[in-house]
Amino acid sequence: MLIKIRKSSVIYFKTNDTPKDRLINLSSHIYLNLQQITELSHYTLKSDTEKLSLDGKPVRLLAETKVIHFTMAPTFASYPDNKNKERRIHERRFYTLYYPPESIQEYLALRQALNGNILNND
Repeated sequence: MLIKIRKSSVIYFKTNDTPKDRLINLSSHIYLNLQQITELSHYTLKSDTEKLSLDGKPVRLLAETKVIHFTMAPTFASYPDNKNKERRIHERRFYTLYYPPESIQEYLALRQALNGNILNND
């Protein structure tokens, strides 16, 4: 089953490939396979944080920004080994999404969809 994370100009994210202290604006939809998620965490920022966008512009994450962090299964991202073409390298990928206070509805919709797939949600 896939989960759709809808594009929004106020939501930012980062992955393994994102340079340190940089964020990417969510300018297109992201579809994630729920069967490939191995770790999931969510939390709220307690203080304001300053980051940079990919083009170097400052991005301010306010306190009360909601954060969802996914770690994907190692088989989610694999590529051929340069030394042995028959071997594949498996890499743990992560996605971290930042939902500022004005995007709380999108955050709650995603949390509800994720919670619907947790068997012992209490």
